[in-house]
Amino acid sequence: MENNKLVVGLGNPGRRYEATRHNIGFLVLDELARRKNLDFFVEEEEYWCSGKDFSVSNLVLMKPLTYMNLSGEALLAWAERSHETLTGSVVLAPSVKEDLPESDSDADLVKVEDPAANKMAITEHGLRPLIICDDLALPLGAVRLRAKGSSGGQNGVQSVIECLDGDVFPRLRLGIAPVEAPVDPEFWPDYVLAEFEPDELPAVKDVVHHAADAVEFWLKSDTQQTASRFNRRRIPDSNL
Repeated sequence: MENNKLVVGLGNPGRRYEATRHNIGFLVLDELARRKNLDFFVEEEEYWCSGKDFSVSNLVLMKPLTYMNLSGEALLAWAERSHETLTGSVVLAPSVKEDLPESDSDADLVKVEDPAANKMAITEHGLRPLIICDDLALPLGAVRLRAKGSSGGQNGVQSVIECLDGDVFPRLRLGIAPVEAPVDPEFWPDYVLAEFEPDELPAVKDVVHHAADAVEFWLKSDTQQTASRFNRRRIPDSNL
């Protein structure tokens, strides 16, 4: 179980949505699949993935087909068919404080520490997927990996939190907001479902490759080290 990794890119299925801002998670999975010579060959009603389970490889890439707001249901369907246990919850020892740290550089919270030392003691077992999603609160080019946290208004992440009964799973957020100014909330639905502008495409290519690099590093490392190395607030000027 320790070496098995499930990486989930969030988006909406179909040609209508494939080039939209909301589907940047799908774009990262496409890049990872290209690098690792994987195909999304398992076609189910709820998802496409690069493997039925971990019997062939310890890495599975998944694209939910349930549409963004029901992304968590695809994870549960895969877990049932593959006989895996997915979790986002924790069980703390009574002596441990309930307030978990929220720092962007949190260590992987699934590691068990000594309760006698008043540190986190997490006893809940299960696979914690890495979720890749867009983030309208971050400018295009920004990348933020965290070990846990709220949905931040991202409906796909909220669905995963609800279906996994907790928010303790890593998530890689990729900024899609305009660099020059935030989007008025009134226009959020139209903005996320619109395609990137032509002048944004170089930045999109850069952030997709940067995110894929981060995932590859995470597969061999942990969330804290990956965040320290790959988190950034904007795209480097040299890549514009």
